[in-house]
Amino acid sequence: MIAPMKKYSFLVFHREYEEFLLKLRDMGMVHIIEKEGTLPDEIREQLQQAEQLDKLIRSLENRGVIAGPATAVEDVTVLHDEINGILNKQSALVQRQAQLRKEMAETEPWGDFSTDIIHKLGAKSIRVRLFIAPIRSWDPELTDDADIFEISRSAGMIYFAWVDTGLPFPAIDADEVRLPAHSLTELHKLKQEIVEEEAGLNARLDEIATGNLDALKAYRQQLMQDAELEKAFSTTTSEAGDKLRILEGWIPAETADVLNRFLDQEGVFYLSESPVPGDSVPILLKNKGFASKFEMLGELYALPGYKEIDLTPFFAPFYTIFFGFCLGDAGYGVLITIAALIARARVGKQLKPIASLVSYLGISTIVFGLISGTAFGINLYETSLPGYRQLQHLFTEKGTDINSLLFTLSLILGGIQIVFGMGLKAANETVQFGFRYALGTIGWIILLVGLAAVFGLSKYAGIPMETLKPAMYAVLAAGGILVLFMNTPGKNLLMNFGIGLWNSYNMVTGVLGDLLSYIRLFALGISSAILGFVFNSLALSVGTSIIGIIFMVIILVIGHSINIFMAGLGSFVHPMRLTFVEFYKNAGFSGGGRKYQPFRKLT
Repeated sequence: MIAPMKKYSFLVFHREYEEFLLKLRDMGMVHIIEKEGTLPDEIREQLQQAEQLDKLIRSLENRGVIAGPATAVEDVTVLHDEINGILNKQSALVQRQAQLRKEMAETEPWGDFSTDIIHKLGAKSIRVRLFIAPIRSWDPELTDDADIFEISRSAGMIYFAWVDTGLPFPAIDADEVRLPAHSLTELHKLKQEIVEEEAGLNARLDEIATGNLDALKAYRQQLMQDAELEKAFSTTTSEAGDKLRILEGWIPAETADVLNRFLDQEGVFYLSESPVPGDSVPILLKNKGFASKFEMLGELYALPGYKEIDLTPFFAPFYTIFFGFCLGDAGYGVLITIAALIARARVGKQLKPIASLVSYLGISTIVFGLISGTAFGINLYETSLPGYRQLQHLFTEKGTDINSLLFTLSLILGGIQIVFGMGLKAANETVQFGFRYALGTIGWIILLVGLAAVFGLSKYAGIPMETLKPAMYAVLAAGGILVLFMNTPGKNLLMNFGIGLWNSYNMVTGVLGDLLSYIRLFALGISSAILGFVFNSLALSVGTSIIGIIFMVIILVIGHSINIFMAGLGSFVHPMRLTFVEFYKNAGFSGGGRKYQPFRKLT
C-alpha cells in the first residue's frame, strides 16, 4: 500500500532558519519540495565529487582487503587526490603494457640483438635492414650471399636481415620492416619495471583500503549532507524583505503528530494540508511481511502514482509462482533455499529482505520441481518413486503427459493474472475517477470470465451447449452493453459505440498476445530440465573407473552450476517481464511516482 502523505509549509525567521534546518535534518522525516530548474554550481560540484568518491570507495572495497585499524588522516581531500593519481597511473600502465606486448610480439622473431651495435654499424656506413618474405618464394641459396642472413621462420614467413653496403637489393619478393626500437632484453627490463611499479601502486592502495576506508566514507557522507543542506537552502523562498523563509515538504501522515509537537516547541508557524490533484506527492510503500520483500522489484520498473493502487502485494504471489514454474527443478530449489537461509542469518540488515525473497523463490522452485517431476535433471516420472509411477500410468491412460498439463497450466495462470489485472484496473478507475469510469473494464471481465465458464462447463462438465446458450447470451448482452455503450462516461451513445468498437479490436488482439506470452513459463521450465538431463547423460558417459568418476563429478558440478545460473537468470527476468508488461498493462498501471526521500543525516 501507499502511505498517506501530508504537505507542510514552514514559515521561519531568517536568523533561526539554519538552526531550524539542522534540527529538521536530525528528525529525518520531511521530504523537501525542490524548486524546478538547474542546481547551483556549488551543489552540483559537491554531488559530482561525492559520486566520484563513491566510485573510488567501491574500487578499494573490491580489492578484498580486510579493514584494519583506522589511520589518522589530516586532510581527506589530499588522500582523495592521491587515490585518483594512483588510479590514473594504473590506467596509464595498462596502456603501456598493451603497447609493450605489441612491441615484444613484433620483436621476438628477430631474436635478442643489440640495437647499440646496429647503430654503431650505421655510423660506419654499414646499414642493417630487416625484411619478411613468404617461405614458398624463398631461395635457400640466398644465404650463401654474405650480405643476407636468415633470422627465423614463423607462420609461413621467413625473417632475414640484409646488410646494405650500397649494392642493389637482390630480386626477392620481400617487405621491409622497421628496425625495432628496443632489443628483447630491453623490453623485458621495461616489462619488469612496469610490474614493479604496478606492485608498488597496488601495495599503496591496499594500505589505504586497510586503514582509510572509514575516513573516506565519512568524507563522502559529509559531502552528501552538505549538498543536501545547500539544496534545502536553495529551495527556500524569501519573503518580507528577506526576513522570512518559507520551506515546503511532505511527510507520512502517520508521523504528523511527532512533527507538529516539534514545530510547536520551536515556535515555528506552519500549515499542513492533504494532497490535491496536481500535486507531485512522493511515494512511500508500506507493505508488510511477504509483499514487502517484492518492493525492490517493483521499484526496478516504476513507482505508482499517489492515487494509484500499489500493485506490489498483488504481483508478489504471481511472481513467486512464475519463478518456480520457470526454474522448475526441486534439487535446484533446495540448494537455492538453503543458500538463502544461510545468507539471511549472516548478512546485514539491509540485505536480509533480499535473502528472504530468494528463499521464497527457492521454495516455489521446490514445489514446481515436485509437480513437474524434475530434480537435478532427473525425470522423477521415469523412476519407481511412489506417487510418480502411479501418476505416469494415469497420464498414459488419459493419453496425456505432465508436459501437456504444464503447458495448459501456464495458459491458465496467464489468464488468471490477466483477468485479475483487469479487476485491479477497475478498482483503480473507481478510486481515481469514480465507479462509472470502471464500467467498460467490468464489461470485459464479465465477457472473459463468463465465456470461459460457459465453454469450460461444456467441455469438462459435459453440459450440452444448447443448455448453456441462455447463459452465454446473457453474458454477451451484459458485457457487450458495458463495453460498447458505457466505456466513456459523458459522451453520447454513438461516440461510445465507436470508441467501444476500437477498444474491442485492441482488447481482443492484445489479450490474445498477452495470453500467449505466458507460454514462456512452460518453455523455460522444460529447457532447464532438458539441459540438466544433458549434463547428467554426459557425466554418465565417461565411465565408472576412478578417473571416470572424477570427471563425472566435475561435469555434474560445473554443468549444473551453469544450468542453475542460466535458468535462474531467465527465471528472474521473464516473470518480471510478464509482470511489468502483461500484468501492469491490464491493470492500467500509469506509474511515474517519485520515491519519498526525507531530508536527514546519512549514517
